[in-house]
Amino acid sequence: MQDGKFCIGQQVHMIADRSNIVRVHPDQLERIFEIVRIVPGERDGELQYHLRSTAEPHMRAASESQLQAV
Repeated sequence: MQDGKFCIGQQVHMIADRSNIVRVHPDQLERIFEIVRIVPGERDGELQYHLRSTAEPHMRAASESQLQAV
């Protein structure tokens, strides 16, 4: 298991990226996502969380800084 703030199966909300590099649509901020996969990111120590929501047909990837526990 990866050492991160969140775990597989946990429900989370996406939050706006403070640096505004990654934009999050307002509809996505209100959805609850489930973490389905955790993979190493491009930078050392940065994990990428793959998320799924029943409201969207595809998975999303987000960094730890973009997520908040429900």
